[in-house]
Amino acid sequence: MLTWKKWILCSLAGAALAAPALPQTFGENGQSFGLGATYGSVNDVSHSFSLDGFKPSEYTIFFDYKIEQSALLRLTYGSMWTKQSQAGTTQTTPGGDVTVPGIKERINYLTADVSYQYSGGFYTGGAFGGIGGYQLKPQPVPPEYAAYADQNEKVFGFNLGLDGEFRLLPNLAAVLRVTYHNVAAHPRRQFFNADAGLVARF
Repeated sequence: MLTWKKWILCSLAGAALAAPALPQTFGENGQSFGLGATYGSVNDVSHSFSLDGFKPSEYTIFFDYKIEQSALLRLTYGSMWTKQSQAGTTQTTPGGDVTVPGIKERINYLTADVSYQYSGGFYTGGAFGGIGGYQLKPQPVPPEYAAYADQNEKVFGFNLGLDGEFRLLPNLAAVLRVTYHNVAAHPRRQFFNADAGLVARF
């Protein structure tokens, strides 16, 4: 049976693929601004991808502005709670193999994206991409694992994604969003995130 993670991903992919066939009526009510928030799961795909890799948690707050009839400029602040890059790996040392515990870190980011929208009735689909700044804040680790801990650093990255909005009220919609993040950390990190939330448009 499909899990809830698979249902969300399949629904988003299907909605996004169907969106270009819909009439382009985005902003038909004169709505130029949006303010919203989402909560979801983080999947570290730096080494491999698995649907079972989605783990809580991430939250985002975003603001967008309609720059064209079917395009938005979106600013997003997000925060991920995830494992550090070497967590769970086995390292070979002169004293023998060492398994790094599941040490975690907070990754805060601010991104600027352009989203191309396709609308029809109560549904709006989109594809987006942009750049941003990412701050990695590793959890403190015991001295014996310090050599395998991530750096506390601020770096740049880019993101790509698909989303869908389902209108609940004239000025309120539910949001489903999947985002790929490529972060130029040391080592480089890649994440595939799935989120759901609400957006108010005015």
